[in-house]
Amino acid sequence: MNWFVVYTLPAKEIVARQHLKEQGYEVYLPMFKKTRRHARRVDEVLQPLFPRYLFVGLDVKIDSWRAVNGTRGVAYLLLNDGHPLGIPTSIIEGLQAEEDEQGLVPITCVETFVKGEKLRIVDGTFKDQIAVFEAMDDKKRVQLLLSFLGRDTKISIPAYAVEAA
Repeated sequence: MNWFVVYTLPAKEIVARQHLKEQGYEVYLPMFKKTRRHARRVDEVLQPLFPRYLFVGLDVKIDSWRAVNGTRGVAYLLLNDGHPLGIPTSIIEGLQAEEDEQGLVPITCVETFVKGEKLRIVDGTFKDQIAVFEAMDDKKRVQLLLSFLGRDTKISIPAYAVEAA
């Protein structure tokens, strides 16, 4: 059995997981706890670690992988040259090994930078500036401290706009 990537309809990861399981597929949907602030209330909700993506385990020689595309909640199975796009089993095993007792993956296990690391901004208004990594927020934006006009200023930019300095 190998693991393959399924792209779901918006906010339908849990629906897709349930219907794929009912068809007998092995499914992995890594989840994490997100802090949500709304109307002066703060609560924690479960969210997919990779929005709109989940992983299905199957043997392409035995299992009918085309049936995955017709499953409720599924947009399509990612393909490469007409065959399902597989990912290394070690990635799934690594994510599963990081899970806590509630089966949740800590968001820190997929962060690529550590607090205090110097990063180069590669896109946007502050292109080519060096900043210090503070944190990654729930919206996959990087929180940085940038020395600007003689003082440290907190900025938030998309993760794709930075690289290690």
